[in-house]
Amino acid sequence: MPSYRFCRSDDIPLLVDALNACYAVHFPDEPTLSVADFKREIRELSVWSSSCMVASADCDPIAVVTGAKRERETFIHRIGVRPDFLRQGHARHLLDSLSQKFSILGPPRIVTEVPEGQPAVRDLFEAMGYEAEQQFADFTLPKPLAPPRVADGVSKISLEDLLRYELLDPGESRSWERRLETLQNRKDQLQGLAIASDTRVEAYVLYRDLAVQGRREIVALGTARQRGNRETDAPVLLEIVVRVACQAGALDVTVPKVSAEEIPWADLESMGFRMGRTYTRYAARAQSHTG
Repeated sequence: MPSYRFCRSDDIPLLVDALNACYAVHFPDEPTLSVADFKREIRELSVWSSSCMVASADCDPIAVVTGAKRERETFIHRIGVRPDFLRQGHARHLLDSLSQKFSILGPPRIVTEVPEGQPAVRDLFEAMGYEAEQQFADFTLPKPLAPPRVADGVSKISLEDLLRYELLDPGESRSWERRLETLQNRKDQLQGLAIASDTRVEAYVLYRDLAVQGRREIVALGTARQRGNRETDAPVLLEIVVRVACQAGALDVTVPKVSAEEIPWADLESMGFRMGRTYTRYAARAQSHTG
């Protein structure tokens, strides 16, 4: 009989083994997870070992779910079942157990972000009562952007500066990796550029470089117009800042999991970015008994 249990902080090696056997195995083009990777996700994404579960048979992991927890929500970060144990109800049992736990300990709102092309995962969450809420999309540059003709007004800016000017929306319109809490957890990795007037920041970009993958990620971007102003030159100023930020040599530049509320997708496409994979956020309220 399979056994199911919640994890503790000393179960990180077990969770890593379970994720590689039950989750990463479904994505052969992606690198396997290491203990260092998982510890980084704990720091940056607020993954809690106590919000993770492993199912085992004969002492080997057969299914796993990992959860990140913040004040208002729990985020189902990964869920996977070993290929030879698929369609036996293990994933549903893990989600049901988490829901019962969070109905007592909170937070009661549970969310996840399902990539396109995974109908079985989508069907699982819908069968568990999760409802679609919002979409996100990855954008990439298919070719380098030319530098702007004029960039004299572009200067460096920090996450703390953007917070002081109240330019970062702390709400739930952003994906988990673009939330303010994640940016704060990654603040030492972030660089920023902006165009500012005498009274405010007109346009800004925050980004980080991932040396191993050779990629530059734009993790936040916006304009003063998006905070209630309507200057017609705001998109032009933002494009100047983005073009400066994209002068990264051989690095691939991406805007991962961005919502249309953060920046209209058409604006990114007009700059030369191409839409890639999309994601749907699903949400449910924890219940003491799920059907």
